[in-house]
Amino acid sequence: MLGQDQTTVEIVLSHLCAKGLYGDVVEWCEMRHDCVFVVRCPDCNQSFTLDEREYEELVTLSRTQPAACGIRPVA
Repeated sequence: MLGQDQTTVEIVLSHLCAKGLYGDVVEWCEMRHDCVFVVRCPDCNQSFTLDEREYEELVTLSRTQPAACGIRPVA
Protein backbone atom coordinates (compact mmCIF):
# COMPACT_ATOMS: atom_id res chain seq x y z
CA MET A 1 0.00 0.00 0.00
CA LEU A 2 1.38 3.41 -0.96
CA GLY A 3 2.16 5.98 1.71
CA GLN A 4 0.04 9.10 1.75
CA ASP A 5 2.43 11.29 -0.25
CA GLN A 6 5.04 8.77 -1.37
CA THR A 7 5.50 7.57 -4.92
CA THR A 8 6.12 3.90 -5.69
CA VAL A 9 9.76 4.75 -6.39
CA GLU A 10 10.19 6.37 -2.97
CA ILE A 11 8.54 3.40 -1.26
CA VAL A 12 10.81 0.88 -3.00
CA LEU A 13 13.94 2.88 -2.21
CA SER A 14 12.87 3.46 1.39
CA HIS A 15 12.12 -0.25 1.87
CA LEU A 16 15.48 -1.39 0.49
CA CYS A 17 17.57 1.32 2.15
CA ALA A 18 15.99 0.68 5.55
CA LYS A 19 17.55 -2.79 5.25
CA GLY A 20 20.77 -1.67 3.52
CA LEU A 21 20.07 -3.92 0.54
CA TYR A 22 20.02 -3.95 -3.24
CA GLY A 23 16.83 -5.38 -4.71
CA ASP A 24 16.67 -8.03 -7.40
CA VAL A 25 15.22 -6.71 -10.68
CA VAL A 26 13.47 -8.65 -13.43
CA GLU A 27 12.13 -7.13 -16.65
CA TRP A 28 8.95 -8.78 -17.92
CA CYS A 29 7.83 -8.04 -21.48
CA GLU A 30 4.90 -9.17 -23.57
CA MET A 31 5.26 -9.91 -27.27
CA ARG A 32 4.06 -6.41 -28.12
CA HIS A 33 7.04 -5.03 -26.11
CA ASP A 34 4.86 -3.84 -23.25
CA CYS A 35 7.30 -4.18 -20.34
CA VAL A 36 7.29 -3.78 -16.56
CA PHE A 37 10.06 -4.12 -14.01
CA VAL A 38 9.62 -6.13 -10.84
CA VAL A 39 11.87 -5.32 -7.88
CA ARG A 40 12.07 -7.99 -5.17
CA CYS A 41 13.50 -7.46 -1.71
CA PRO A 42 15.99 -10.30 -1.06
CA ASP A 43 15.27 -10.16 2.68
CA CYS A 44 11.48 -10.46 2.85
CA ASN A 45 10.58 -11.25 -0.81
CA GLN A 46 8.22 -8.27 -1.06
CA SER A 47 7.79 -7.31 -4.73
CA PHE A 48 7.16 -3.94 -6.33
CA THR A 49 6.05 -3.44 -9.95
CA LEU A 50 7.34 -0.39 -11.81
CA ASP A 51 6.78 0.99 -15.28
CA GLU A 52 9.76 2.07 -17.40
CA ARG A 53 9.68 5.69 -16.20
CA GLU A 54 9.58 4.62 -12.54
CA TYR A 55 12.37 2.11 -13.12
CA GLU A 56 14.63 4.77 -14.68
CA GLU A 57 13.88 7.12 -11.77
CA LEU A 58 14.74 4.38 -9.27
CA VAL A 59 18.04 3.64 -11.04
CA THR A 60 18.93 7.35 -10.95
CA LEU A 61 18.03 7.70 -7.28
CA SER A 62 19.90 4.51 -6.39
CA ARG A 63 23.06 5.96 -7.93
CA THR A 64 22.79 9.13 -5.84
CA GLN A 65 22.16 7.46 -2.47
CA PRO A 66 25.04 7.79 -0.02
CA ALA A 67 24.14 4.40 1.48
CA ALA A 68 24.70 1.11 -0.32
CA CYS A 69 21.10 0.31 -1.24
CA GLY A 70 18.55 0.49 -4.03
CA ILE A 71 18.86 -1.33 -7.35
CA ARG A 72 21.40 -1.79 -10.09
CA PRO A 73 20.35 -1.46 -13.74
CA VAL A 74 19.21 -4.57 -15.56
CA ALA A 75 22.05 -5.68 -17.84
